[in-house]
Amino acid sequence: MIVDEFSFKHPDNQHRKRLSRILPLDSSDPKYVEVEKLFFKGWCHLDKQKPEIRGVFKILSPDESLEPYVYYRSQVQAFNLLSRYKKGANEQLCFHGTRRLCALGEDSSKVYLCDFPGCSICGIIRNSFDVGKCGDAHSFKRFGNGIYTTSCASKADDYSSIGRSNCQHLNRNSRILLLNRVVVGKPHHRRQNGTHMSQPPPGFHSVIGLPGVDLNYEETVVYRNDAIRPAYLVVYGPPVEPEGTFKRNIFIPNPLGNPVDSQQPMARGLFKAHAMLSALFNTPLAV
Repeated sequence: MIVDEFSFKHPDNQHRKRLSRILPLDSSDPKYVEVEKLFFKGWCHLDKQKPEIRGVFKILSPDESLEPYVYYRSQVQAFNLLSRYKKGANEQLCFHGTRRLCALGEDSSKVYLCDFPGCSICGIIRNSFDVGKCGDAHSFKRFGNGIYTTSCASKADDYSSIGRSNCQHLNRNSRILLLNRVVVGKPHHRRQNGTHMSQPPPGFHSVIGLPGVDLNYEETVVYRNDAIRPAYLVVYGPPVEPEGTFKRNIFIPNPLGNPVDSQQPMARGLFKAHAMLSALFNTPLAV
């Protein structure tokens, strides 16, 4: 019996490379398109440059890893049907950022997990999440000891990092997020911190932190290992300018001395002011 579409045994996954745990998706694949839409919809930080997606990989697992998740999802489904909660298991796709030490996913050939003890990305893909490791990287636990995810990709990006590594092929301009299947069930909504929590209140299956008081962006927290499984690996980075693109540098008079290059960050404000004055008086100012 095949557990579900993320199983090694599923027919759609038979063309993977031997011993690999991630399967590259073509940009025309409906799953790639779905992940891409979630990523850009969830890029909410106005002060962060919107990146480009460089690859999406489907994460595959053995049936013995998937079975506890599928069983828990069915339990939540049944419980909520009995309690007349219309959303049933309420399975959601949520992002999680963590540390990596290897070049996993940087191109379609890098599909093998590393053995570096501190590479959290490979550890999660290999063994899934462990609530017992909550706080290993970040001591502040807004909603207590749980597994933290979010629909806000740019928030998860805050937790994506590259540690010290001896990997020679590691591209530090690439970043990685996990997109995970999460059994949200019936969520308990909070706007204030609950650092004392170790589980949701009775009758609920997760905690969702809502923006407005203590949070700026949404967080979804589950407190059971079986409530979450990694589903996709999203590789992204700053937009790459096409070859041959020419940036025109404008030099602005500097009252303190030498002209200032408009491409330098310190000159951007002066450049904007210069452009506004030119427009106001409808006359080009001398540069």
